[in-house]
Amino acid sequence: MLQTPAIDPAKLLAGHLHFSPDAGHIQLFDQRMLLMQAESFAELRRELIVSLGTAKTRALMMRLGYQQGFDDGQRVREQLGGADPADALVLGPRLREMEGFVRNQPVDAMQVDIAQGQFWGDYYWSASWEAQAHLAHCGVSGSPACWTMVGYADGYCTAVTGMPIHWREVECVAMGHARCRVIGRPLVEWQREAPQGGEDDTDYLQVDTFVDRVGHRRSWSVPGAHTAAAASAGQPRAAPAGAVADPGENLGGFVGTSAGFRAVAHLVRRVAPTHSTVLFRGESGVGKECFARALHSISPRAAGPMIAINCAAIPANLVEAELFGVERGAYTGADRARPGRFERADGGTLFLDEIASLSLPAQGKVLRAIQEREFERVGGTEVRRADVRIVAAANVDLRKEVSEGRFRTDLFFRLNVFPIEIPPLRERLEDIPLLVALFLERSVRRCSKDVKGLSPQAYAALWDYDWPGNVRELENMIERGVILAEEGGSIDVQHLFAGGETLRGTTWGLGPAGDLVRAGGHGHAAPGFPGPGDDSAGDLPSLVDRLLDQQAAFTDIEAMLIDRAIDRCGGNVSAVARLLQLRRGQVEYRIKRREAGG
Repeated sequence: MLQTPAIDPAKLLAGHLHFSPDAGHIQLFDQRMLLMQAESFAELRRELIVSLGTAKTRALMMRLGYQQGFDDGQRVREQLGGADPADALVLGPRLREMEGFVRNQPVDAMQVDIAQGQFWGDYYWSASWEAQAHLAHCGVSGSPACWTMVGYADGYCTAVTGMPIHWREVECVAMGHARCRVIGRPLVEWQREAPQGGEDDTDYLQVDTFVDRVGHRRSWSVPGAHTAAAASAGQPRAAPAGAVADPGENLGGFVGTSAGFRAVAHLVRRVAPTHSTVLFRGESGVGKECFARALHSISPRAAGPMIAINCAAIPANLVEAELFGVERGAYTGADRARPGRFERADGGTLFLDEIASLSLPAQGKVLRAIQEREFERVGGTEVRRADVRIVAAANVDLRKEVSEGRFRTDLFFRLNVFPIEIPPLRERLEDIPLLVALFLERSVRRCSKDVKGLSPQAYAALWDYDWPGNVRELENMIERGVILAEEGGSIDVQHLFAGGETLRGTTWGLGPAGDLVRAGGHGHAAPGFPGPGDDSAGDLPSLVDRLLDQQAAFTDIEAMLIDRAIDRCGGNVSAVARLLQLRRGQVEYRIKRREAGG
């Protein structure tokens, strides 16, 4: 049961809200804010309904609200450090009130047990700007209309608790009720009650919500612990009973909330109806093959084969045999003829993973097959043709490989028709709760073990980790946590980070002796962090004391940190952000502010 927060929301907001008229900026938690008339936003909402229809506008507004809520939740969590997540949950409704959106009145005290995966909230909303706007512009509605508000509540609570939470509006002023009312529960609980084959108010998390499909049908899918899937998940999701099964009508049931994920999904949908060559670029483990399979599944070639090959796994002397096939007797041991990957992919898609690992001679052979769409089997003379769509992937910078002579220029330009960059997981943290829910359910089933969920400290550590192995590493880490956790218990930090990983540690809290320690949450020292018994734990407080003794200005200290970080990272802003444990946008804002003399 949540009580009054230990921190005054008004003081928290006042300490992080800054108006800079000379610079034309309003800042809240180091994020630029805009002050605009509610009526203007309401008019935009009406225009969207007229232009796109109610369903698409609802999805768009809920996504907008989710992003706002998730960002606010993360920033509040960071400001509270190792404090109880309950404080952040109670702060959320107050923040929204101060931002002028609604007044929140709890019907019952919120019930939360993050480690056990339990969440229950029941609120009245009064003075909802969105319900009033809907009534003014559209009249009485047949369904709830506080779309942005619901999305915000979902995103905020998901960011704070680390588990997918959904609030459902059960009463709305726009429908004629005296006031709005919302109930919040874990997303998986709503999913269990969702109607088979029907519409659902969590569809806005589907990346294909905005796609016009054949016959205007919708595939039914609710993201959560039992049905969520993401492009990086590594396995396709079986559609539930009653779903529209046509693979050409959806994006494989993938879900995601981050801007980076949605941008990739948008590009995949754009290029899917064509036969153009696609090049996926991104770090190892981001889900390049999964996106390639999604691309194939919604393309005109979906009925044809999808053949994947990892070029790094092919010995140099077997490249031709693997790609183009072998005739019987071509070499010792070739006792029968067999087709190669190009031939097997005829009428479908050929996915060439880690294309940069091919030797230069092998690249030349692949180039000819791509250009001419014809080849010969090893040991054969017959020229064979294959109608194949090429989708390639690389985890290195191919332009750099070309400039350094390790990759053919002509092959690069042949492949680089439609490049799609998949951002690493550290740049799309909003996707972590849905991925955790998916991987946890999968690992629990695979290991036949009862694990309730993740502790608050474990969730905090996941957000503070740099994810060099991306989504693949997250999946392996969750499986490890399920194995190490006690039966019927929850996964803690030491269960997840038992493989030698080093945490960044953006959270600070008080240790048992009252000293400042870097923590994964609630003041517990996480692996790789200095704890109360570690001599290095006092380095930072000592440095702060020296700076205060020198009466150093905060702006000078900040400028020096950024300058040194830029020098160390060679001007790479993303690397600077990781080093300083800031978001890229925060670093860019500080640089621009200094350049403007602010």
